[in-house]
Amino acid sequence: MLVKLLSCWDRRIIISGSRRLSSTAGFEQIFIAPDEPLAARRRRTLGRLVKKATENEKNVSANNGVMSINDVIVFTLEQGFVRSHNE
Repeated sequence: MLVKLLSCWDRRIIISGSRRLSSTAGFEQIFIAPDEPLAARRRRTLGRLVKKATENEKNVSANNGVMSINDVIVFTLEQGFVRSHNE
C-alpha cells in the first residue's frame, strides 16, 4: 500500500513510531519504509551528525563522505555508522 501524506511532520511522526509495530499483536509482519533512497537518508544523517558534533565543540572532519570526530571515523555515506573495534 502506498500512502501520500500532506505534511512532512505527519511523515516524521509515522516513520518514528513505526518501530513499535513489531511489538504489537497482529502487526508483526507489517513494516513502514520511507520513500527516499538509502543514500539520501545517509547524506541527511551525515549533515545532522556534523552539525551536532560542531555544536558540541568536537574536532569534526567530513571529507569524501567520511565523518571523523577527534580523528576517529564514526560515519560514512557508504557504510553508515562505523562500529568501534573495541566493542
